[in-house]
Amino acid sequence: MRRLLALALALALIPLARALPQTSAELRGADAAFSTVSAYLDTLPIAKNRLYVLTVSETESLIDVAAQYRINVFELIDCAYRHLSTRYQRVMITGDALRATRERYDLGDDRVLAILPIDSLVSLQVGSQIVSGQNPLDIVLSAELEKYIEIGTAQYKTHFGFKRLGPLLFDDSYGITVRKLLFSAPLDRLELYAPGKGAVYVQGLSKPKRWNLRTIKRKA
Repeated sequence: MRRLLALALALALIPLARALPQTSAELRGADAAFSTVSAYLDTLPIAKNRLYVLTVSETESLIDVAAQYRINVFELIDCAYRHLSTRYQRVMITGDALRATRERYDLGDDRVLAILPIDSLVSLQVGSQIVSGQNPLDIVLSAELEKYIEIGTAQYKTHFGFKRLGPLLFDDSYGITVRKLLFSAPLDRLELYAPGKGAVYVQGLSKPKRWNLRTIKRKA
């Protein structure tokens, strides 16, 4: 009964999401999208203290909610963590499932995909720590990777992520180093300081790099 009520709520909220303003100046971000993302996750059979792997269709449905609200991938992860962390739940999205959504959705521009390397993604886990060694956000890549992110060159280990997530904040990263000329330091945090915008902080640099982070969109 609980799952049926949650599904009814999610379906009721989706038309409201589709009616949201479509100009970049009117992006509403993770705070506005959270209730609908939460309602959708409540429809899935996610058990407490167990890892749940989203199917391809479930991943696409989650991406569709993000597209309707015009949030980016980091805002979507933020919404998911807010929901899962209060319920002692954890989910995995495989790289194959996420890449399959590209047939219908644009997941972001080069700037977004440099911070979250979807092409090399094996898996992404987000949620509560249910076994020792897990973090709020754990990402596994098929190989170590370097990506230019304007503030420098980001060097990713095959296992990276963030040890602390809070509303609109990805903090205390691991497995990510930023190199620029002779300077090299860990990436510190990603702050979603406004809807559709993010600031990347690197240890040792006094100012962050601020970007527009393109939202998830349905392809025409």
